Amino acid sequence: MNKISIPNISMRGIAIALPEKIEFNHQLSDVLDDEDIERVSQTIGIYSRKVAGEGITAFNLMLQAIKNLLKTTNISKKNIDCLVCITQTPDYLIPGNSFLLSHQLGLKTSVLTLDINAGCAGFTHGLIVLGKLISNGDIKCGLLVVGDTLTKLVNPQDKTERLLFGDGAAACILEFDEKGKGLTACWRTIASDYNKLIVPAGGMKTPTTEHTKIVKIQEDGSYRSENDLIMDGAAVFSFSIKEVPEVVNIALKNCNLSHEDIDLFVFHQANKFMVDYIRKKLKLPEEKVPIFVEGIGNTSSASIPIAISRYALNQGINKISGRLCLTGFGVGLSLSNIIIEVEDLIVTCL
Repeated sequence: MNKISIPNISMRGIAIALPEKIEFNHQLSDVLDDEDIERVSQTIGIYSRKVAGEGITAFNLMLQAIKNLLKTTNISKKNIDCLVCITQTPDYLIPGNSFLLSHQLGLKTSVLTLDINAGCAGFTHGLIVLGKLISNGDIKCGLLVVGDTLTKLVNPQDKTERLLFGDGAAACILEFDEKGKGLTACWRTIASDYNKLIVPAGGMKTPTTEHTKIVKIQEDGSYRSENDLIMDGAAVFSFSIKEVPEVVNIALKNCNLSHEDIDLFVFHQANKFMVDYIRKKLKLPEEKVPIFVEGIGNTSSASIPIAISRYALNQGINKISGRLCLTGFGVGLSLSNIIIEVEDLIVTCL
């Protein structure tokens, strides 16, 4: 497993954006009967989710998250040297959302824009990429923005994914800081299982056609087409509960830290059952492992910063200081871990 240390950086702020529309699981009686809806909702800890309405895309949510961030941190857009954008649901196949965001924000022409197609590990992957770009001081201020509208990829008759996924975005500022504590990172990729979480059609290999739009009943009783998100839940769960605890323990060992040295462990908010399972396997106290999926859902790449934001809101604070252990895992199948110490990290709870 690779491990790197990235010095001379500080995380300045985090802001989020969620769509206004709320979808309640109990409204989905056309997908599952009421007893099954209650059983599944109780297990995953999600009874309602934030869903992007018609005409609302990941770009819209990302733009709002960035505006929220710049406003609360008082950072001028003129100071942004780099924009790293991570999404699986861009507005266009070409160009990427980073160009749209740069245009709408009026960023300077010298800004470096970078688009990355990554999912549930997108935030931690993004911190690694942006951190490396900034750490030598050539780039002083970098903006990381993550977000997805995966609900638009879920078939309305899919009785597993429909109750699980929500939409959202988040933005984060990293700055070059010679006195900054920096971060350490490690990661793992099990690419042989790439097809366990996939949208089969819509790319160059299998373009969208009338045939790929045909909805068929699946073995689990759900209805999907090749244009819809397909997840092998059992395989993703097995991957997560095996790999995540192992990577977290390796990350701590690499930093000569114990569980007691970490103030918050923030995992990708897949669902309550999975995060609880990982927490118990690592023998972590509940108060150190925030879970905020109810009312939001699984928001893919944005779930970790959204959980940090919700944690701050729950604590009645707008700044966070301490050592954070962040772990994203999912699509790929991949995972990455970041250990970072923050001081007065501005958190926008919107």
